[in-house]
Amino acid sequence: MKNYGNFIDGRFDTDGEKQELRSPADGSVIAGITMGSREKTLEAIDSAYDAFHKKWLKTTLSDRKTLLLKLANRIMERSDEYATLESLNTGKTIRQSMLMDIPLGIEHIKYFATSDEFTGSRKILHPEYPDTEGEIQYAPMGVVGSIAPWNVPFLMAVWKLAPALVAGNTVVLKPSHFTPLTALEMAADIKAVGFPDGVVNVVTGDGAKVGEAMTGSRKVSMISFTGSTTTGKKIMRDSSESIKKVTLELGGKSPNIVLDDCDIDHAVKGVMFGIYLNSGQLCESGSRLIISSRIKDRFLERMKTYLDGMKTGNPMSMETDVSAITTEKQRKKIGDLVDAGTEEGSVIFYRKNMQGVPAGGYYFPPTILTDVPPDSEVAREEIFGPVLAVSEFETDDEAVEMANSSRYGLAAGVWSNNIQRAGNIGSRLESGTVWINEYHLLSAAAPRGGFKDSGVGRELGTEGIMEYTQTRHLFISRGKTDQDDVAYGLILGSQ
Repeated sequence: MKNYGNFIDGRFDTDGEKQELRSPADGSVIAGITMGSREKTLEAIDSAYDAFHKKWLKTTLSDRKTLLLKLANRIMERSDEYATLESLNTGKTIRQSMLMDIPLGIEHIKYFATSDEFTGSRKILHPEYPDTEGEIQYAPMGVVGSIAPWNVPFLMAVWKLAPALVAGNTVVLKPSHFTPLTALEMAADIKAVGFPDGVVNVVTGDGAKVGEAMTGSRKVSMISFTGSTTTGKKIMRDSSESIKKVTLELGGKSPNIVLDDCDIDHAVKGVMFGIYLNSGQLCESGSRLIISSRIKDRFLERMKTYLDGMKTGNPMSMETDVSAITTEKQRKKIGDLVDAGTEEGSVIFYRKNMQGVPAGGYYFPPTILTDVPPDSEVAREEIFGPVLAVSEFETDDEAVEMANSSRYGLAAGVWSNNIQRAGNIGSRLESGTVWINEYHLLSAAAPRGGFKDSGVGRELGTEGIMEYTQTRHLFISRGKTDQDDVAYGLILGSQ
């Protein structure tokens, strides 16, 4: 069993409380970690602060991109190791880690390492002052405190680190203490490819200790948080004391709207992908199916057929389709919400037989709820599990109204063979991402974030890089201008 320390100032520090990590698949011990304390977090912040001012601020954009590309290539060489570790730690299927999470993360690092869209500055003209010119510089924020969730730890580490680093910031990353292993392995590779010590620090531990040390430190200029809406609100409050910039990617209750003119088989597979990928443990999971009453019955029967064919078993087998739930606490929460849903009138249309899963693991069967009351808890609250709540509509306007009735607005899907019709609906949805005839596909070039209670700010794309910057305006005059006589005359007119 490998034991990991916190990564501070270019080295692993094993001083502190130890914790065993168990595989969600079968409960076996897979690694040990050192829990980060408030004191260790402050050490990491000091390291990042010094590295920013003494080293990283002097690097060029080109040099930063070169280091990121080296990191992407090194992770690619070890991609099988990363995939195995990611699945052991999270309980997701090895197929998902090998074919989606790890390669997608590598491609996203490469995007930030090679994109020409962010140049660090741009020239402007001042129309009022034709003899001058200007330069808008996109300066780094400084030290960024990044707090990542437990559900997709590798991708989240990439999304927190790559845009912040290319923009010129240093980072203290707090992965979830439930799933920190790929972030800690990445820290070792960051050291190996030549990043200066202190530019990236990784501290595991309880959020109340590590997170509060970040939000309370005046050396931290920005907090980037992904997690629950409740915690996000607290982080925003705590960060306001020192006027920190905050980006929040929070919860979701995302709808998949299925119109009567869709390709039913394609839409069935897409809706299933939307809710059952990662066992529904994704902020943008399509947990609400809003479907035309004209096709609902045959659509659900087709779903049932595919669900019957999904293979359960050890997630480390390439034959397994169904992931484990990452924590026992989350499994219990899912079960409690489903129980509450049935008490409020929802009907369990389908619950998969989980025969063959390893003993000692955390599993919840893929489930479909129908007749869901619109004001019930399962209709309103994020379940964060493999549970689909089904509602039906008669008109497109009704579908839009139902979709927008949630306090969340992270993502949505629309399924139709009429792209104009689907686009018209999509443009009315209060969601940061709307997929048409797809779901869950993420491009590094496209910004990702939410409306309403799903957060503020964006990740990925040029917009994602810009979140990690602050603007500086250089107003440049190359000598005396015609405007100077007028301006200076306002105070020297009598001379």
